[in-house]
Amino acid sequence: MATKKQNQENAEFYFLLYMIPFIVLALVFGLYHYAKLKRQYLTGPHVRRVFDMGINGGAMFFSGFLACGYFAVAYFLYRYAPLSLVLTVPMSLVVLNWVGKLQASAFLGVVVDYQQGVVFFPPNDEALDIMDSLLIWPRIRQLTTMDTVLLTDVQKITREAGKRLFLHGDFGSRRISFTGKLKRDECIHLITTNGSRAKVMAELE
Repeated sequence: MATKKQNQENAEFYFLLYMIPFIVLALVFGLYHYAKLKRQYLTGPHVRRVFDMGINGGAMFFSGFLACGYFAVAYFLYRYAPLSLVLTVPMSLVVLNWVGKLQASAFLGVVVDYQQGVVFFPPNDEALDIMDSLLIWPRIRQLTTMDTVLLTDVQKITREAGKRLFLHGDFGSRRISFTGKLKRDECIHLITTNGSRAKVMAELE
C-alpha cells in the first residue's frame, strides 16, 4: 500500500507533467502575439524601440504565476470532479491567450514611430478613468493593449526614482517604467528627438 508521502510525490509529479504542455503553449501564444505586434509596430527605418529585458522578465513572471495558479486550481478540480475539464480546458486556452498577449506587449517595450508621430508603450493604470479602474474587465483588457501618445502632445517629461518617467500633456499623465536610468534616458532621448518641444524636468528622487 502506498504511503501518504508516496501519494503526495505522485500527485506533485502528475501536476508537473500536467503543466508541461501548458508552459509550451504559453510560449507559442507569446511568440504568436509578439509576431503580430512586430508586424504592426516595428516596420521601417522611422521606428525606434527601447527594449528592457528586466521589464519583460517581470511581466513573464507575473503572467506565469497567474497561469500556474489557474492550472493548479483546474488540476485539483479535476481530481475531485473529472467532468470539470469540460469548463477548465476551454478556459485554459483563454488564459493562455491572455498570458501570451501580456508577455508579447512587455517584450515589445517602448516604440517611437516618427512617421506617425506616436510613442507606443505598455499600459498602466494612469490610462484608466475612475469608472474603468473599479471594474475587472477593463483592467484585464488594459494590460494587453499598447498605450499611445502623440509626440506633439507631450508638453513635459519628469523623471522619478531613477527608473520611471512621466509624460504630461492635455491627455493627462502617463507613466513608463524601466529597470534603470540607462533605458529610461534612452527613451527620453527618442521622445524628445525630431523637433519635440517637450520640456524635460529635473529628476525627482
